[in-house]
Parts: sequence; C-alpha cells; structure tokens
Amino acid sequence: MLKIIANSFKFKNIFKLRNHPLKHFIFYFLILVFIISFPLNYQIIKTGGWDLYNFSAGIRQQYPDWLPSELPEDIEISKSGMYFENEVISTFQTSNLNGEELNIIFMPFDDYDINNRSLVFETDRIVYYDVDGIQILEVGYSNIKTVVRFSDLRMTTQADAVSKFATMLDEAFSSYAIFVSVVYYTAITAFLNLVLILVVSAIFIFVRIRYQKVTNFKENLKIVIASMTIPSLISFIVGILGVMEINAFTVVIYQFATPLIALVAIYKGSKIKEISNKNV
Repeated sequence: MLKIIANSFKFKNIFKLRNHPLKHFIFYFLILVFIISFPLNYQIIKTGGWDLYNFSAGIRQQYPDWLPSELPEDIEISKSGMYFENEVISTFQTSNLNGEELNIIFMPFDDYDINNRSLVFETDRIVYYDVDGIQILEVGYSNIKTVVRFSDLRMTTQADAVSKFATMLDEAFSSYAIFVSVVYYTAITAFLNLVLILVVSAIFIFVRIRYQKVTNFKENLKIVIASMTIPSLISFIVGILGVMEINAFTVVIYQFATPLIALVAIYKGSKIKEISNKNV
C-alpha cells in the first residue's frame, strides 16, 4: 500500500500502478473513503450529529402549548439523571418534524406499558418507542451539559423554554446521533465513490491514445483509485480548517479532479508511438 501512496503524486507513476495487485487497491480505497468522509464527519461530531428521529426539530417547529406552562415543577434533569419529588406520571403530546404524533412522558417508574410512539424520561435513561410501542433505543443523561429545572423553565418565555428543552434532547442523544450519523455518511460516501470508480473505469475502456487501446477495465480501476489520493488529501486538509462552506465545495472538486487526474495519467503514462501511414 505504501507503494501506491508513494506513486500517486506523479501521472506516469500512477499509470505504472496498473500492474500492482488489485487487492491492495481495495484496501487503499477503504482508507481513502475515511479520508474523504472526514470533512463532513468532523462537522457532524462538532454539531452533535443529525437529529435522526426529529425530536428536537419537531418541538422547535411545533412550539407545543404545554411547554413550559404545564411542565411539572418538581422535575430537574441533569447529567446525573432525572430528579423528582412526586411519583406522578406526566404525559404530553407533540409531533416530530414529519408530523407524526409523539408522546413526551416523564415516568418515575420502571414498570409501565407503552403502545404508541413515545419518548419516555425515566430516572436514569431516556427511552424511545416506535408507533407500535416497540423500544428502539435508550440513552443516558451523561451528555447533558446544563441542569434543566422545569420550575425555572416555567418562569421563562416560551421561546427560551422550547430552545432549552430541545437543546437538552440534542445533548442527551448526541453520542448515539454522532455514531449513527458518521456510519451512515461514511457508508454513503463509500457507495457513491464506488459507483464513481466503476463508471469512470468503464468509460475509460474506450479511451484511445493515437488510435490504440491503452488499458482494460481492471487496470482502470487501479488508476482511478490511485488518482483519488490528491483530491482526498485536499478534502482532509479543508476538513481540518473546519469551514463548512469550503467542505461542501471540496465534493465538487473531488468529483471533477479524480477522473481528470486518471485521464491525464493514462495519457502521460502510455508510451504508444504514433502509427505511421504505412500501417494504416
């Protein structure tokens, strides 16, 4: 693999790599996928991941009437868990961003039945149930950064209460959201780049230098993968800078640069002499 890296910065050397074993390029491609994914994955980590189930986004959009005036005053939520004084079940209705009904339940007991889409706050965890009452996931409170006292929320404006409550949800689910978001995006990036490699390699079969065929499909795969090196490193460097607007632009640069580098490598690397008129 080190040979692939070392020869990926000169067009002629990239062309020579076509004789290198394909299995090394497969592993190298997987490494490049992680490098290519870094800019957006870095942003995902910084922002706490995607709102996978649209909990907080739905609350921010809906501005439910019960928030904050009807919240139980005795409840306090922090990284230590949910503190309460009265063992009373409190249930509120809202909807997620997709308009699907969602129950918000503050439940001090461990033994209860759920038969619809619900987000249940227990003493030491938050549990999400789907529309059929089946548990989908659970998270702890350890990622919550600030203490949220419902008595204080009731004294603030609705806008502030909605913002603090939704932020608390984002923080609680951040570890899960980051993990799933990074896995999803990396998998999507791998698939899209695999399609790019296969399509470009297939098209390059028809490339002719001085009217002669230069490479086959398998050789093109190796050349295109090696040509991903420079665009991938550019994406990685831009990701370190942390500028989201530039990160988005690097995707366009990458998609154009990789086939262009591969095409130039084929042209520069091939040593085909011009066919004389006598042989035509």
